[in-house]
Amino acid sequence: MTITLAVTPSGLEVRFTGVDRVAAGRGGLDVPFERVVGSRVLSRADAVASSPRLPCWGSWWPARLRAGSWGIGERRQLWGVRRGAEVVVVYLSGRPFHRIVVEVEDCRRTHRCIDAALLDSKKTATRWSLRAVVREQHDVGADVPSRRQP
Repeated sequence: MTITLAVTPSGLEVRFTGVDRVAAGRGGLDVPFERVVGSRVLSRADAVASSPRLPCWGSWWPARLRAGSWGIGERRQLWGVRRGAEVVVVYLSGRPFHRIVVEVEDCRRTHRCIDAALLDSKKTATRWSLRAVVREQHDVGADVPSRRQP
């Protein structure tokens, strides 16, 4: 298999090599834990059913290969799946992808590793409250005079 998902101290590394690199149109993706929301193990059929139908720089061969970017905008996903029955789905915040779907050798073990590393990163890293950030931006914006004309 030429698709790898590795858990590092700072986040996740998804790598495509060989034919999968050509099919995906990219070498991989590094995702910091700040962007990772969670992960799950899904059947391939469930993952495909909940994904966009439009490949954008992606390749597919029915029931054999689904690689690259799928969807546009907020629904964009990165896929690296061959013939496996189960896949690991990693949910992200922000752009360019909101979900990574990959096939690895042991999906359940990889899922447990991701969840454990994510929990550990939440304990050790500083997290910012979204409400505090929005409130701060709103307060800063209140100091700026309005541009409306009377």
